Amino acid sequence: MSPQQVPSSLRDILADILEISPDEVTPEAGVGTVDSWDSFRHLQAILAIEGEYGVQFDPQRIAELTTVALIQTELEAKGVAL
Repeated sequence: MSPQQVPSSLRDILADILEISPDEVTPEAGVGTVDSWDSFRHLQAILAIEGEYGVQFDPQRIAELTTVALIQTELEAKGVAL
């Protein structure tokens, strides 16, 4: 999978918050594979994504959204066209 499979808006948000190159934001990237992806930055990313896409994640699901692919899937389930 390549970075092109991650929508540019999502890629840019995550790259900015995690302080990594946009090329490093792949579907597989997540907690445990990105050193800077800690609990604080995870929450920052979720809040930024909610603001960007006008959605609200179920608070109980937020802790489970641990990879870019899972975040994308959750956004699509909420009707966001990526």
